[in-house]
Amino acid sequence: MVYPTYRTTLLQPTLEKAWFCQFCIGILICVNNGACFTFGIFSPYMKTGAFHYTQSQIDAVSTVGVLLSYFSIPTGFLYDRKGPAATLFVGTVLNVTGWMGMYFIFKNMEHPLLSNSVVVMAFFFGLSQLSASFYETGSVLTNLSSFSCYQGRVVLIQKTFMGLGSSLVAQIYVAFFEKNFSGVAPFFAFLFLYSAFAGTLAVLYLRLPTPETRCVGLNVEDSQTRALGGGEPRMFRRPFSVGTLILCVSVAFVLVTSLFENFVELTDAMRVWIGVATILLCLSFISMVFTTPSYEVNRWWGEGEVFAQETAGLEGPQTATTTTMNAAGLTSAMLEEGDRAHEVVEDGALSAEVAASATQQKSLDDDSAIAKGEALKYGTVAHTSGSFPPPSPTADMPYGALPDDLESAGNPFAFHLNDESLWVNVQHREVWLLWIVCFGAWSAMTVVSSNSSQIYQALAYDSFSLTVNTVFVSVYGAASAVGRIIVGFLHPRLARRHIPISVLLPFAPLLNIVGLPLFLIAPARMLFLPFFVVGLGVGFSWGSTVLIITSLFTRNNCGKHYSFLYTAGMLSPLIFNMALFGPVYDHYREVQGHGSDGSCEGVVCIAAPMLVCTALNVIAAPLGYIFFKRTTARRGIVYTA
Repeated sequence: MVYPTYRTTLLQPTLEKAWFCQFCIGILICVNNGACFTFGIFSPYMKTGAFHYTQSQIDAVSTVGVLLSYFSIPTGFLYDRKGPAATLFVGTVLNVTGWMGMYFIFKNMEHPLLSNSVVVMAFFFGLSQLSASFYETGSVLTNLSSFSCYQGRVVLIQKTFMGLGSSLVAQIYVAFFEKNFSGVAPFFAFLFLYSAFAGTLAVLYLRLPTPETRCVGLNVEDSQTRALGGGEPRMFRRPFSVGTLILCVSVAFVLVTSLFENFVELTDAMRVWIGVATILLCLSFISMVFTTPSYEVNRWWGEGEVFAQETAGLEGPQTATTTTMNAAGLTSAMLEEGDRAHEVVEDGALSAEVAASATQQKSLDDDSAIAKGEALKYGTVAHTSGSFPPPSPTADMPYGALPDDLESAGNPFAFHLNDESLWVNVQHREVWLLWIVCFGAWSAMTVVSSNSSQIYQALAYDSFSLTVNTVFVSVYGAASAVGRIIVGFLHPRLARRHIPISVLLPFAPLLNIVGLPLFLIAPARMLFLPFFVVGLGVGFSWGSTVLIITSLFTRNNCGKHYSFLYTAGMLSPLIFNMALFGPVYDHYREVQGHGSDGSCEGVVCIAAPMLVCTALNVIAAPLGYIFFKRTTARRGIVYTA
């Protein structure tokens, strides 16, 4: 059915605009989080001034940062217990403190205000990275719930900016900081000021939906989408299409600009234009707020009594009674659609004439009974524990309490959402299969992202350029964004075909198997190819993993399991940075006699970590396929007795 809209002024607040304002703030947080992946921009400065760090010392700093960025189990528990506001507040304090510390370290590079100690450097850089999991959990998981009808678009747009954010920050650095300042301290000043601004907005405005703020078409599935068997509603296609268009333009802009910077010497005017265009692209997402429609059904949700009184004065007592009852009685039930749980609203109140009919009134009464637990229209509440469901649960639901998962007797594709504790789940193989795949995919990210500057310098020793070094950071981030875009594009299409999102799990290791060896054979000017392929794999991994978690676990069980996977990312720098990349790089640097400038020349400097990481991904790819087959066959993470 077609939902009637009502006119609003450009700045008139509505429920729909409020939700899209939250979405835009989430994008700002993701851009801020992208700065965590720009270590390659400022790591060359650690070899100059009073620092003169060896590669092992640089890897020690980056390893502390990576470890803390993945140390997110406390984040998951904080989010599950206290919600997004507390989670984002902690993240903002950590991020601002970390970047401020880095600013004071690099403010005077010959005489650092906070010493040139590796420990001090690692401490403040680690604080900035520790905030990453708080920002991601607090913003992405919140908007996946707040826009549960558009989870694919959330990944497509917001999650993509987790990767694209590093590219945008890199472009801002090239435009305004690289040539205009002799050091990197002003860049850190920009980072902590932006973090304070975006973090404050997020703490104040990012919220989970409540019974008073639920919105039909965003976090409540409408009847038309239900009738079509799921997928994305049409109600808010326009603003999400605008956001998707801006995202695609941003990715294309970053890729074209990065390639241009790779081959052309930039003038000052070019740098300014690039910087201004980057900022405008980030700000243009506010247009999503102004293009969103406002629906009567959502005005009723918050203003049911007022609307009923207005209708009573126009249409007489009988219609008024029916309308009042319906406006106050919009009731909810949960319907599992493949990989997400939506709150389904009985929206028959849109038509007073239809609502007045006996048939519609009976339907409303039936749905009220469903919401109160007196009847289950679609069958029984799907069992959400790790064991197979009992034949017939009979416990009544209190009014307003909604199950995570309703299983339709006619829907054989519904998954059983796992609500077992983390301790129970780690005793079974499914969680470990997922963990190993993430370990392989994220280890490639660790090797390439943390050491991008050293990889480029080793392979282009005589032609090293800070601008081109930043370009590779940008290409990597843009490729990660493309991977997330593809996942977001595929998600609703897989859902309509009842194909679990976990089918995408093996793709990241497969891309790494192709991309990592390319570093060993690509000429210096073509290094953007392996950076792009590995970045694409990273995007696939991050885009699909969060959707896999939300498709397999109950809503209050996602945070801790998502955070558990981060231990894979914590282990990767210990192996690939501390044990492999740093020692191997420094060994060949000494052999070649480059101890004074801290650099190493040739493929031999990076071959060992690249080959070991490739072998790990060769193992991870088939394990990802096994995970997909097991969870699909069992309709979730379900254990036999």
